[in-house]
Amino acid sequence: MSHVALLGTRSLLRSGLVSLLGSLGFERVDEAATLDALIAQTHGDIRPDIVLINVSNGVDAARLVFDIRSWAPEAKVVFLFSDLDVRTLVGCFSAGASGYLLESLSGEALQKSLTLISAGEKVFPSELAGVISDLAGKREMASNPTDLQNIEFTPREIWILRLLADGRSNKMIASSLNISESTAKLHLRNILRKLRANNRTQAALWALERGLVLANVDTPGGVAGESSSVTRLDRRRGIDGGSR
Repeated sequence: MSHVALLGTRSLLRSGLVSLLGSLGFERVDEAATLDALIAQTHGDIRPDIVLINVSNGVDAARLVFDIRSWAPEAKVVFLFSDLDVRTLVGCFSAGASGYLLESLSGEALQKSLTLISAGEKVFPSELAGVISDLAGKREMASNPTDLQNIEFTPREIWILRLLADGRSNKMIASSLNISESTAKLHLRNILRKLRANNRTQAALWALERGLVLANVDTPGGVAGESSSVTRLDRRRGIDGGSR
């Protein structure tokens, strides 16, 4: 399996994680308190496949990801936190991270998460589903929020944002809205352009922040061709962030 490097200031937790990762079958596990120490330890010429970072919420994720990518351009960057903070999660993924995990997950879940990340997936905790209703209560819904009006999304694009926030792939979005997959991809490209987002994960997190969720939302009226299957879509739950 992959070569993992672990960064974290808490030496006892680092030691425990190194032991756990070794038992899970990873070929090589390096650990250090800082990136500079890790580079010095590996003499700068051995690049990990995954860098797992165990730090406190509020870390400058963008800077950390930039520094890691400057040294190891192909490395997947994964953050491991003690609790879920949506603002920090958004910052991590916006910076280009591949995962946001919680210390409470099991060894098996950690292994599966890192395997998915190695395969190119984005992974965030299932606990995120539990805060969606709170986000919906705090944010103005999509019927007429000011920033949505300013960006000038179409009704269908708003619904695709809802589906993105629910972790739907392009194929699932197409099936839900009774459109072709190529049409769904075209809508997604338009959404990313309007948001100036780099990828679908950033768009999904942007939608979550604004309460664009499927819960308690009726089938969209006034959008020609919408399928009633949009109503009460089964919510996927688990460690997979649903990026495809």
